[in-house]
Amino acid sequence: MSDLGWIMYRFSLQKLVFLLPVVFLLSVIGCSQPETSNHLPALQALTSLHQSRVTVSGFSSGGYLANQLHLAYPELIEGAAIFSAGPWGCAMKGLSHALMSCMQTRFPIADIDDRMAMLHRASRKKEIGDPALLVDDPVYIFYGQKDDVLKPAVSESLINFYQTIVASYNIRITAMPQAGHAFPSVLSTQACGSEAAPYFQNCHFDGAAEALRVLFGQLQAPSDSSTGQLIEFDQRKYYEGKGMLDRGYLYLPSQCSSGARECQLHVVLHGCGQSSETLKTVFIEQSGYKRWADSNGIVLLYPQASKSLVNPQGCWDWWGYEKGHFYARDNPQLSAITGMIKTLAR
Repeated sequence: MSDLGWIMYRFSLQKLVFLLPVVFLLSVIGCSQPETSNHLPALQALTSLHQSRVTVSGFSSGGYLANQLHLAYPELIEGAAIFSAGPWGCAMKGLSHALMSCMQTRFPIADIDDRMAMLHRASRKKEIGDPALLVDDPVYIFYGQKDDVLKPAVSESLINFYQTIVASYNIRITAMPQAGHAFPSVLSTQACGSEAAPYFQNCHFDGAAEALRVLFGQLQAPSDSSTGQLIEFDQRKYYEGKGMLDRGYLYLPSQCSSGARECQLHVVLHGCGQSSETLKTVFIEQSGYKRWADSNGIVLLYPQASKSLVNPQGCWDWWGYEKGHFYARDNPQLSAITGMIKTLAR
């Protein structure tokens, strides 16, 4: 049986939806195009972010992209929280390795010496930033030990990777015994271990809180009610192509709408099948970041990936569907997100 056939036999379509929708291409005839609008407002600079720290978190394909963003722009991104994803550049050897060693463990993952050699070579070529800038960055990693989509050993390889370039006292890890491949949220009604749409699970553990606590330090108690604004904005200024929607979202706590308080900026990256094209604002509401943002002065940026023929589930580009050197600074999605950050915090 071919590698592709083996994967399709071994896993249900429901499980594959998270990380590599290219597998579905053989049975996909077409995809709906994202709705466009000519009346979306542009992002505006926020004086409350003048001295902000910028961090990123992401789940699944968003976790892979968060890692890529952290490595590509370490002078801009000062910390990362990664949920259920593997190590930087995992898919460099192509689709078969993406399937067999970045989701499963049928092919061996590149050892740490080879990975470090790739990393430093990319840095010398200016494809990514200087890894030395990551040494003091806080890093949080979550993975489920019953994850059938991305095997725990793949996440453990990500841990090993960060332990090589970041001071050990800055790394926090949650390995949850009963958790599957879904974002851990106390707002979810789905059981711990669920791997069904919309890809949340309630393990009585607040993933958003833990991520923000590691990245920003001690937090005030979450808000019981939303007091900020969820703003829909035009992403087209930052991106051309089919890999991102025409719109993204910004959550602006009331205390961050003026320059009266210095606020922080956190980028949140959804997983496959979780963009607003599929779920509207369900990911934004159920992930739980907003209630912590309200009480702690954290502005939340939610970029949105788009479906396309080669990416029917709206995943972020961690294997090269947009660009061969998907991990590099000039990956269109990474460039777009950093453009948004620079607009907000200039």
